[in-house]
Amino acid sequence: MPTAKSTPARDSSGVPVPLEAAADALLRSALEAVRQHERVARLNERGAHHTEMTEATELCELCHRHLSERAELYEASGAGGKGGHDDAFWHAANTMWHAARDYARRHSECDASSAKLAKHSSEKLGELTLEYELEASALVGLQHAIGAYKKLRPDAA
Repeated sequence: MPTAKSTPARDSSGVPVPLEAAADALLRSALEAVRQHERVARLNERGAHHTEMTEATELCELCHRHLSERAELYEASGAGGKGGHDDAFWHAANTMWHAARDYARRHSECDASSAKLAKHSSEKLGELTLEYELEASALVGLQHAIGAYKKLRPDAA
Protein backbone atom coordinates (compact mmCIF):
# COMPACT_ATOMS: atom_id res chain seq x y z
CA MET A 1 0.00 0.00 0.00
CA PRO A 2 1.12 3.59 -0.51
CA THR A 3 2.36 5.63 2.40
CA ALA A 4 -0.15 7.03 4.89
CA LYS A 5 -1.81 10.34 4.20
CA SER A 6 -3.64 12.69 6.49
CA THR A 7 -6.93 13.19 4.61
CA PRO A 8 -9.44 10.37 4.04
CA ALA A 9 -10.22 9.15 0.53
CA ARG A 10 -13.25 10.73 -1.08
CA ASP A 11 -15.54 9.55 -3.84
CA SER A 12 -16.24 11.61 -6.97
CA SER A 13 -18.83 13.71 -5.10
CA GLY A 14 -16.38 14.53 -2.29
CA VAL A 15 -17.89 12.21 0.33
CA PRO A 16 -15.31 10.46 2.55
CA VAL A 17 -15.07 6.70 1.94
CA PRO A 18 -14.09 4.49 4.88
CA LEU A 19 -11.71 1.61 4.17
CA GLU A 20 -14.34 -1.07 4.82
CA ALA A 21 -16.84 0.58 2.45
CA ALA A 22 -14.19 0.86 -0.27
CA ALA A 23 -13.19 -2.79 0.16
CA ASP A 24 -16.81 -3.96 0.05
CA ALA A 25 -17.45 -1.89 -3.08
CA LEU A 26 -14.34 -3.41 -4.66
CA LEU A 27 -15.70 -6.87 -3.85
CA ARG A 28 -19.05 -6.17 -5.48
CA SER A 29 -17.41 -4.66 -8.54
CA ALA A 30 -15.02 -7.62 -8.84
CA LEU A 31 -17.89 -10.09 -8.58
CA GLU A 32 -19.76 -8.34 -11.38
CA ALA A 33 -16.69 -8.02 -13.60
CA VAL A 34 -16.01 -11.75 -13.24
CA ARG A 35 -19.67 -12.58 -13.90
CA GLN A 36 -19.79 -10.47 -17.05
CA HIS A 37 -16.47 -11.88 -18.29
CA GLU A 38 -17.82 -15.41 -17.85
CA ARG A 39 -21.06 -14.43 -19.58
CA VAL A 40 -19.21 -13.16 -22.65
CA ALA A 41 -17.15 -16.36 -22.75
CA ARG A 42 -20.32 -18.51 -22.61
CA LEU A 43 -22.00 -16.48 -25.36
CA ASN A 44 -18.90 -16.80 -27.51
CA GLU A 45 -18.81 -20.58 -26.99
CA ARG A 46 -22.46 -20.81 -28.04
CA GLY A 47 -21.89 -18.74 -31.16
CA ALA A 48 -24.23 -15.95 -30.10
CA HIS A 49 -25.34 -13.46 -32.70
CA HIS A 50 -23.00 -10.55 -33.35
CA THR A 51 -25.44 -8.01 -31.91
CA GLU A 52 -25.77 -9.90 -28.63
CA MET A 53 -21.99 -10.34 -28.41
CA THR A 54 -21.45 -6.62 -29.01
CA GLU A 55 -23.91 -5.67 -26.27
CA ALA A 56 -22.49 -8.20 -23.82
CA THR A 57 -18.95 -7.04 -24.55
CA GLU A 58 -19.93 -3.41 -23.98
CA LEU A 59 -21.40 -4.33 -20.60
CA CYS A 60 -18.29 -6.34 -19.75
CA GLU A 61 -16.08 -3.36 -20.61
CA LEU A 62 -18.20 -1.11 -18.38
CA CYS A 63 -17.75 -3.57 -15.51
CA HIS A 64 -13.99 -3.63 -16.08
CA ARG A 65 -13.91 0.17 -15.97
CA HIS A 66 -15.88 0.12 -12.71
CA LEU A 67 -13.49 -2.47 -11.29
CA SER A 68 -10.53 -0.21 -12.07
CA GLU A 69 -12.30 2.75 -10.47
CA ARG A 70 -13.15 0.77 -7.33
CA ALA A 71 -9.54 -0.42 -7.12
CA GLU A 72 -8.36 3.20 -7.28
CA LEU A 73 -10.83 4.19 -4.56
CA TYR A 74 -9.70 1.32 -2.34
CA GLU A 75 -6.08 2.34 -2.91
CA ALA A 76 -6.87 5.87 -1.80
CA SER A 77 -8.84 4.62 1.21
CA GLY A 78 -6.13 2.17 2.21
CA ALA A 79 -3.36 4.74 1.93
CA GLY A 80 -4.11 5.77 5.52
CA GLY A 81 -3.37 2.28 6.80
CA LYS A 82 -5.58 -0.42 8.25
CA GLY A 83 -6.96 1.70 11.06
CA GLY A 84 -8.85 -0.39 13.58
CA HIS A 85 -9.29 -3.35 11.24
CA ASP A 86 -7.65 -6.66 12.04
CA ASP A 87 -4.81 -8.17 10.03
CA ALA A 88 -7.05 -10.78 8.37
CA PHE A 89 -9.33 -8.10 6.91
CA TRP A 90 -6.39 -5.92 5.88
CA HIS A 91 -4.60 -8.76 4.10
CA ALA A 92 -7.72 -10.11 2.37
CA ALA A 93 -8.75 -6.65 1.17
CA ASN A 94 -5.24 -5.83 -0.05
CA THR A 95 -4.99 -9.18 -1.83
CA MET A 96 -8.28 -8.47 -3.58
CA TRP A 97 -7.04 -4.99 -4.51
CA HIS A 98 -3.82 -6.39 -5.99
CA ALA A 99 -5.74 -9.09 -7.87
CA ALA A 100 -8.24 -6.55 -9.22
CA ARG A 101 -5.46 -4.27 -10.45
CA ASP A 102 -3.62 -7.17 -12.05
CA TYR A 103 -6.74 -8.45 -13.78
CA ALA A 104 -7.72 -4.97 -15.02
CA ARG A 105 -4.18 -4.44 -16.35
CA ARG A 106 -4.09 -7.81 -18.09
CA HIS A 107 -7.52 -7.24 -19.60
CA SER A 108 -6.45 -3.84 -20.91
CA GLU A 109 -3.27 -5.32 -22.38
CA CYS A 110 -5.29 -8.02 -24.17
CA ASP A 111 -7.57 -5.40 -25.66
CA ALA A 112 -4.60 -3.33 -26.81
CA SER A 113 -2.83 -6.36 -28.29
CA SER A 114 -5.97 -7.51 -30.09
CA ALA A 115 -6.53 -4.05 -31.56
CA LYS A 116 -2.95 -3.89 -32.89
CA LEU A 117 -3.11 -7.31 -34.52
CA ALA A 118 -3.31 -6.48 -38.23
CA LYS A 119 -1.35 -9.39 -39.63
CA HIS A 120 -1.99 -12.82 -38.23
CA SER A 121 1.54 -14.17 -38.26
CA SER A 122 2.18 -17.17 -36.06
CA GLU A 123 4.49 -15.06 -33.89
CA LYS A 124 1.84 -12.39 -33.34
CA LEU A 125 -0.82 -14.98 -32.65
CA GLY A 126 1.52 -16.63 -30.15
CA GLU A 127 2.01 -13.30 -28.37
CA LEU A 128 -1.74 -12.72 -28.29
CA THR A 129 -2.30 -16.23 -26.94
CA LEU A 130 0.17 -15.53 -24.15
CA GLU A 131 -1.64 -12.27 -23.30
CA TYR A 132 -4.96 -14.11 -23.06
CA GLU A 133 -3.42 -16.84 -20.91
CA LEU A 134 -2.03 -14.20 -18.55
CA GLU A 135 -5.46 -12.57 -18.40
CA ALA A 136 -7.07 -15.93 -17.61
CA SER A 137 -4.53 -16.49 -14.84
CA ALA A 138 -5.26 -13.03 -13.42
CA LEU A 139 -8.98 -13.82 -13.52
CA VAL A 140 -8.40 -16.98 -11.48
CA GLY A 141 -6.32 -14.97 -9.01
CA LEU A 142 -9.14 -12.44 -8.68
CA GLN A 143 -11.66 -15.24 -8.08
CA HIS A 144 -9.50 -16.66 -5.28
CA ALA A 145 -9.10 -13.21 -3.70
CA ILE A 146 -12.86 -12.68 -3.89
CA GLY A 147 -13.43 -16.00 -2.13
CA ALA A 148 -10.98 -15.16 0.66
CA TYR A 149 -12.57 -11.75 1.25
CA LYS A 150 -16.10 -13.17 1.20
CA LYS A 151 -15.15 -15.66 3.94
CA LEU A 152 -14.35 -12.70 6.21
CA ARG A 153 -17.25 -10.51 5.10
CA PRO A 154 -19.99 -12.79 3.70
CA ASP A 155 -22.64 -10.05 3.87
CA ALA A 156 -20.53 -7.59 1.84
CA ALA A 157 -21.60 -9.05 -1.49
